[in-house]
Amino acid sequence: MTTFLHPVTPANLSYSILALCQELVPGGKPEYVEVRPTQGAPIDNCFPVVHERVLAEGGAAVYGWSIWELPTLFVEAEFHAVWRAPKNGLIDFTPKKRPILRILFLVDPSRHYEGHQVNNIRRALRNHPAIAGFLKAADEEFEFMNRGQRAYQLGEIWAEGEEAEEIYQIQQRKAMYYLEMLRLHPNFEPYDPCWCGSGKKVKWCHGVK
Repeated sequence: MTTFLHPVTPANLSYSILALCQELVPGGKPEYVEVRPTQGAPIDNCFPVVHERVLAEGGAAVYGWSIWELPTLFVEAEFHAVWRAPKNGLIDFTPKKRPILRILFLVDPSRHYEGHQVNNIRRALRNHPAIAGFLKAADEEFEFMNRGQRAYQLGEIWAEGEEAEEIYQIQQRKAMYYLEMLRLHPNFEPYDPCWCGSGKKVKWCHGVK
């Protein structure tokens, strides 16, 4: 059976996905962008990866949002950069924690990288305390990790004393709500119709790894 344990690239442009995109960039249209991870590049650190590509091959950095969903639970937008090739095609060269073939990307002309982290924007797909609790804890974790000068730091963040206890409590709540939230998520057999309504079987839709 297939259970979604983390956000995935949306298989289709659902109402919820399009609503999030319109909220972020009125009139904007998301597009699927091929992922070609750069060997040896830092994972999930798109800005230096794109900068190096521009220096080496020309083209331009394009800023916007990677759109993700944890099916039936929430949709999410992550501030991201991709490379525009000299011939005008978009490519994502940033390695991911989990291998994927493509992302759904929304160009945002109003956005530029200013050296600090930007919180993901998440919207629940249903009204449930576990989902609301997880999303709130995720926001609290981001606020802590990017408080003051930490907003400009990359890599692991160390905390001591009261701050160490604060982040421990936040992450404990986040983990608790995460497990509770996943219990809401149905299992699918590979040949069941996909929940998203695409008409495809799960194996060839959201269930594709």
